Amino acid sequence: MGYAVVPRALLRAFVAARYLMDRQPSTLYQAVVAAFMEEGHFAAHIRRMRLLYRDQRDVLVAALKNRLGADVTVDAPDQGMHLVAYTRRGLSDIAIERSGRQHGVIVRAMSRLHVAAAPRSALVLGFSGYPRQTIIPAVERLAQVIEGQPKPSPRAPARLRTPQRE
Repeated sequence: MGYAVVPRALLRAFVAARYLMDRQPSTLYQAVVAAFMEEGHFAAHIRRMRLLYRDQRDVLVAALKNRLGADVTVDAPDQGMHLVAYTRRGLSDIAIERSGRQHGVIVRAMSRLHVAAAPRSALVLGFSGYPRQTIIPAVERLAQVIEGQPKPSPRAPARLRTPQRE
């Protein structure tokens, strides 16, 4: 069961796609979710999650700035469950992603996500769903990964420092 907020112009297409997927959810589920929303439980849940995610985001941003301020630039997003940490000094986000995985830290290399613009080395980090007490140790492991990365030659042009995509 889910919901989507779509532009009116796309409503027919979304309804058609939903119909083709599995016709419709059970009427019992629909009634329960409708009551949950009508009684204000959904709005209360969203408020609680916003506060929780804000706290997790703030802990992550502070830990990144304190521990990795020389290696990454990060701005706290106003909303969401992920943030972007731009790497400095020519560090490879792809190499950091690969090495991070070996150290139990999951980050996503953003340079792989560029389609039209030139790739920029950055890490996508999720913060929702992680208890605040696990965030600082994870940033410490990420710092060890980043500090273990080879530093590029200052003479090499920036565009040549980005490793090939896997």
